[in-house]
Amino acid sequence: MASSATVFIQVWVDINAIQNGSTKGVYAVDNRVGQGSTGEGSTSLATHVTNGTTIQWNVYNIDPTSTVVPAITAIGNAAVFGAGGQPQNDGTGAYVGQVQQTGQSSYQITFNVQKQPGSAGITVNFSPSLVVQ
Repeated sequence: MASSATVFIQVWVDINAIQNGSTKGVYAVDNRVGQGSTGEGSTSLATHVTNGTTIQWNVYNIDPTSTVVPAITAIGNAAVFGAGGQPQNDGTGAYVGQVQQTGQSSYQITFNVQKQPGSAGITVNFSPSLVVQ
């Protein structure tokens, strides 16, 4: 399914550094630095968007030779998502949602890294923010 998103937030994961309860090795970036986004390359990313913008989130393994594939399991709700609700999985592994209210709000990204087949994996949470004008 093709996304109608114009803003893209990518989470890059150093699989060798990742541990339960830690955000070491987690780097969030977006395509909005020219529009005022801050915290690029950290878990404190603050993405600046205009009201009505559709956003797509993806998570990637930094190591292209690894077979480990991290997966987003949830994008937490935030007031700026409005009546449309929190972003949802689009069926390709990406999450897509639309901001429908102005303001600034943090939200939670949760993803899982399964280092060994059949293992429970490692769950990581962090809270970037959206600034909606």
